[in-house]
Amino acid sequence: MKTLKYLLIVLSLSVLFACAVDSNCDSLNTDFVTFGTYKLDANLQETAYAVKYDSIRSPQTEIVFISLDTLTNIALPLSPVENRTDFYFYYENKTDTISFSYEKRVNVDSPECGIDNQFIGLDTNFQTFDSLIINNDTLKITTNVSNIKIFIE
Repeated sequence: MKTLKYLLIVLSLSVLFACAVDSNCDSLNTDFVTFGTYKLDANLQETAYAVKYDSIRSPQTEIVFISLDTLTNIALPLSPVENRTDFYFYYENKTDTISFSYEKRVNVDSPECGIDNQFIGLDTNFQTFDSLIINNDTLKITTNVSNIKIFIE
C-alpha cells in the first residue's frame, strides 16, 4: 500500500511538471525606441544634454508625452499598426521632427508566450535635429545604449 502511495505521488508530480512547460517568454524585443540627447563641446566630445520637453506628440501612436523633468534619455513607443512613426518634439521654444520607418517581424515561440513583435531596420525618413546617429536599428531592451543619439546645439 505504501509503495502504491509513493507511486501515485511520483506519477502526479510527473504529470504536473510535464504539463507545466518551461517556456522562455522573456523576450528582449521591445516596441519602443530610446533617445539620448547630447551636445558636442569645442573638442567634439559628446556630453549628455538634459532637455525639458514641453511635449512630444505622435499621430500614429496617439501619444502625448508631457515632461515635468529635464531628461537626457527618453523612450517612446512605435506604431504596431504602421511601418512608420513620426515624433514632434516641442522644447526650449523649438520644434523638431523625426520620421522613422521600420519593418516588423512577428514570431510565435510557443502558445504560452504568444506573439513577439520584432522591430528591425529602423531608419529616418526625415529629421530636423542638428544631427542624429542610429546606434541600433533593431529594437531590443538594453540598459546602457540608446537606439538614437540626438545632437542639439
